Amino acid sequence: MKTLKLICLPLFALLTFQSCDEVEAPYKEEIIVVGGDRKVLVEDYTGHKCGNCPRAAKALHDLKDVYGDRLIIMSVHAGGFATVFPPSAPYYTYDFRTPEGTELDTDFGISAIGNPNGMVNRRQVNGNYVLSSTSWLGEISNVLGDASPAPVKIEIENTFDATSRTLQTEINSEFVNSLGGAHKLCVFLVEDSIINWQKDYDASPEDIPDYVHRDVLRTSMNGTYGDAIANTSAGTIDTKNYSKTLDATWNENNMKVISFVYNEVTKEIIQVEEHEVIH
Repeated sequence: MKTLKLICLPLFALLTFQSCDEVEAPYKEEIIVVGGDRKVLVEDYTGHKCGNCPRAAKALHDLKDVYGDRLIIMSVHAGGFATVFPPSAPYYTYDFRTPEGTELDTDFGISAIGNPNGMVNRRQVNGNYVLSSTSWLGEISNVLGDASPAPVKIEIENTFDATSRTLQTEINSEFVNSLGGAHKLCVFLVEDSIINWQKDYDASPEDIPDYVHRDVLRTSMNGTYGDAIANTSAGTIDTKNYSKTLDATWNENNMKVISFVYNEVTKEIIQVEEHEVIH
């Protein structure tokens, strides 16, 4: 096993007594990064009215400095903290929610437990998909600590027509090893650096008008739970093509396509990849 990096990074202790879980002061922990081609998806379930969520989001994005492009983040605004105020209100009128994010949040019961919470490769830990923000690091390390080759390689090719605002995406999933059981492919779109209101209990005042929302789920290109993959035998390549017209308010220069293969029964993500819409 090849060790690439050893680093100390601030982590956070979590109290679970509040619906918007409080994240306390940082402490230090050593992180060992090993070689390999496996990548991991962290789904951060959040809301613009969740005052403790920005601290968890910052800790997660700080991990990008350690893991680089092997850590892929999708921030899902859903649940009570993602609701909006009437248009006449001075803040929290922008709706970050999506049908896909709401469906996932409901099906996995994430925001019902409290935020910040999320999933890491949709792996179950002690029978639970939903992990508190301070559990993300341990599970990320478990996934990326496996130095064996990923059983599937995913390639994403994007073509964007600026006039029609149409995105054409081709996904090639090459199976290095055979995968038993039923597997599906999901394709999501996220947008980075959306400027809007966010509550942050670490800030004064705590209602921030120009908060930078990172890696926000915008939509899916093939539904909440994706499309079935007919053949996952070693040596096969599954090719799927999708098309989506981007909303006029979205900034295509800050958008990425996230695609992953997952086990339909266990829900666990086998491999994930992302690629810029404009590159």
